[in-house]
Amino acid sequence: MKKFACVLGILLCAGTLFAVQVGETVYVAVKKTAIKSGTGNFDKVVAQASYGDELIVDRASNKFHRVHKASDPSVAGWISAASVTSKKIVTGSKKVTASADEIALAGKGFSEQVENGYKTSNKKLDYSNVDKLEAFKVSDASLKTFIEDGELSGAE
Repeated sequence: MKKFACVLGILLCAGTLFAVQVGETVYVAVKKTAIKSGTGNFDKVVAQASYGDELIVDRASNKFHRVHKASDPSVAGWISAASVTSKKIVTGSKKVTASADEIALAGKGFSEQVENGYKTSNKKLDYSNVDKLEAFKVSDASLKTFIEDGELSGAE
Protein backbone atom coordinates (compact mmCIF):
# COMPACT_ATOMS: atom_id res chain seq x y z
CA MET A 1 0.00 0.00 0.00
CA LYS A 2 2.86 2.38 0.82
CA LYS A 3 4.43 1.63 -2.55
CA PHE A 4 1.15 2.54 -4.30
CA ALA A 5 0.90 5.81 -2.34
CA CYS A 6 4.49 6.72 -3.25
CA VAL A 7 3.92 6.01 -6.94
CA LEU A 8 0.70 8.03 -6.89
CA GLY A 9 2.48 10.94 -5.20
CA ILE A 10 5.28 10.87 -7.75
CA LEU A 11 2.79 10.83 -10.64
CA LEU A 12 0.87 13.78 -9.21
CA CYS A 13 4.08 15.77 -8.79
CA ALA A 14 5.22 14.84 -12.30
CA GLY A 15 1.88 16.09 -13.67
CA THR A 16 2.49 19.52 -12.19
CA LEU A 17 6.03 19.57 -13.58
CA PHE A 18 4.76 19.00 -17.12
CA ALA A 19 1.75 21.32 -16.88
CA VAL A 20 1.76 24.48 -18.97
CA GLN A 21 2.98 27.50 -16.99
CA VAL A 22 2.10 31.20 -17.27
CA GLY A 23 4.54 32.89 -19.64
CA GLU A 24 5.33 29.64 -21.45
CA THR A 25 5.34 29.52 -25.23
CA VAL A 26 2.99 26.96 -26.75
CA TYR A 27 2.33 26.04 -30.37
CA VAL A 28 -0.93 25.32 -32.16
CA ALA A 29 -1.05 21.56 -32.77
CA VAL A 30 -4.19 21.44 -34.92
CA LYS A 31 -4.82 22.61 -38.47
CA LYS A 32 -6.93 25.59 -37.43
CA THR A 33 -8.58 26.74 -34.19
CA ALA A 34 -10.35 29.77 -32.81
CA ILE A 35 -9.07 32.10 -30.13
CA LYS A 36 -12.25 33.18 -28.33
CA SER A 37 -13.34 35.89 -25.93
CA GLY A 38 -14.25 33.22 -23.35
CA THR A 39 -14.34 29.48 -22.78
CA GLY A 40 -17.94 28.87 -23.89
CA ASN A 41 -18.83 27.05 -27.09
CA PHE A 42 -20.45 30.13 -28.59
CA ASP A 43 -18.22 32.91 -27.28
CA LYS A 44 -17.05 35.44 -29.86
CA VAL A 45 -14.09 34.42 -32.01
CA VAL A 46 -11.43 37.13 -31.68
CA ALA A 47 -8.84 35.51 -33.98
CA GLN A 48 -7.89 32.33 -35.78
CA ALA A 49 -4.74 30.36 -35.05
CA SER A 50 -3.16 27.88 -37.42
CA TYR A 51 -0.87 24.90 -37.12
CA GLY A 52 2.49 25.93 -35.70
CA ASP A 53 1.44 29.43 -34.57
CA GLU A 54 3.35 30.56 -31.50
CA LEU A 55 1.25 31.64 -28.49
CA ILE A 56 2.20 32.87 -25.02
CA VAL A 57 0.19 31.57 -22.05
CA ASP A 58 -1.32 34.27 -19.81
CA ARG A 59 -3.42 31.89 -17.68
CA ALA A 60 -3.44 28.10 -17.72
CA SER A 61 -5.87 25.37 -16.73
CA ASN A 62 -6.50 21.76 -17.68
CA LYS A 63 -9.14 22.62 -20.30
CA PHE A 64 -8.44 26.16 -21.54
CA HIS A 65 -5.55 28.60 -21.68
CA ARG A 66 -5.76 32.37 -21.98
CA VAL A 67 -3.13 33.21 -24.56
CA HIS A 68 -1.85 35.98 -26.77
CA LYS A 69 -0.13 35.67 -30.12
CA ALA A 70 3.64 35.97 -29.88
CA SER A 71 3.64 37.88 -33.18
CA ASP A 72 0.91 40.32 -32.03
CA PRO A 73 0.33 40.59 -28.26
CA SER A 74 -2.84 42.63 -28.87
CA VAL A 75 -4.49 39.43 -30.15
CA ALA A 76 -5.52 37.60 -26.99
CA GLY A 77 -8.21 35.20 -25.84
CA TRP A 78 -9.00 31.65 -24.82
CA ILE A 79 -8.01 28.46 -26.59
CA SER A 80 -8.63 24.79 -25.85
CA ALA A 81 -5.66 23.28 -24.01
CA ALA A 82 -5.99 20.22 -26.27
CA SER A 83 -5.21 22.39 -29.31
CA VAL A 84 -1.71 23.36 -28.22
CA THR A 85 1.58 21.70 -27.37
CA SER A 86 4.71 22.82 -25.58
CA LYS A 87 6.82 21.15 -28.27
CA LYS A 88 8.05 23.55 -30.94
CA ILE A 89 6.49 22.89 -34.32
CA VAL A 90 8.72 23.63 -37.28
CA THR A 91 6.93 24.54 -40.50
CA GLY A 92 8.13 25.77 -43.86
CA SER A 93 11.38 23.80 -43.79
CA LYS A 94 12.61 22.63 -47.16
CA LYS A 95 13.38 19.27 -45.56
CA VAL A 96 9.68 18.64 -44.80
CA THR A 97 7.91 16.88 -47.65
CA ALA A 98 4.55 16.42 -45.91
CA SER A 99 1.75 18.97 -45.96
CA ALA A 100 0.63 20.77 -42.78
CA ASP A 101 -2.51 18.58 -42.79
CA GLU A 102 -0.44 15.41 -42.93
CA ILE A 103 1.83 16.61 -40.15
CA ALA A 104 -1.12 17.52 -37.92
CA LEU A 105 -2.71 14.11 -38.50
CA ALA A 106 0.57 12.31 -37.89
CA GLY A 107 0.94 14.19 -34.62
CA LYS A 108 -2.37 12.68 -33.57
CA GLY A 109 -1.23 9.18 -34.58
CA PHE A 110 -2.80 9.13 -38.06
CA SER A 111 -0.37 9.07 -40.95
CA GLU A 112 -0.45 8.18 -44.61
CA GLN A 113 0.90 4.74 -43.69
CA VAL A 114 -1.95 4.19 -41.19
CA GLU A 115 -4.51 5.33 -43.78
CA ASN A 116 -3.00 3.02 -46.41
CA GLY A 117 -3.13 0.16 -43.88
CA TYR A 118 -6.85 0.76 -43.36
CA LYS A 119 -7.45 0.92 -47.10
CA THR A 120 -5.50 -2.30 -47.68
CA SER A 121 -7.35 -4.26 -45.01
CA ASN A 122 -10.76 -2.76 -45.87
CA LYS A 123 -10.78 -2.57 -49.66
CA LYS A 124 -14.58 -2.51 -49.92
CA LEU A 125 -14.96 0.64 -47.82
CA ASP A 126 -15.63 3.91 -49.63
CA TYR A 127 -13.39 6.53 -48.06
CA SER A 128 -14.84 9.34 -50.21
CA ASN A 129 -17.63 9.60 -47.64
CA VAL A 130 -15.05 10.52 -44.99
CA ASP A 131 -13.90 13.39 -47.23
CA LYS A 132 -17.51 14.54 -47.65
CA LEU A 133 -18.07 14.42 -43.89
CA GLU A 134 -14.88 16.39 -43.20
CA ALA A 135 -16.00 19.05 -45.71
CA PHE A 136 -19.42 19.46 -44.04
CA LYS A 137 -19.64 22.68 -42.03
CA VAL A 138 -22.28 23.80 -39.52
CA SER A 139 -22.30 27.41 -38.39
CA ASP A 140 -22.17 28.22 -34.69
CA ALA A 141 -25.55 29.96 -35.02
CA SER A 142 -27.16 26.83 -36.50
CA LEU A 143 -25.57 24.61 -33.88
CA LYS A 144 -26.74 26.89 -31.05
CA THR A 145 -30.30 26.94 -32.43
CA PHE A 146 -30.29 23.14 -32.71
CA ILE A 147 -29.11 22.75 -29.10
CA GLU A 148 -31.63 25.29 -27.77
CA ASP A 149 -34.58 23.93 -29.80
CA GLY A 150 -33.78 20.41 -28.69
CA GLU A 151 -33.42 21.59 -25.09
CA LEU A 152 -29.98 20.02 -24.96
CA SER A 153 -27.24 21.12 -22.59
CA GLY A 154 -24.20 22.86 -24.00
CA ALA A 155 -25.65 26.12 -25.29
CA GLU A 156 -23.91 28.23 -22.65
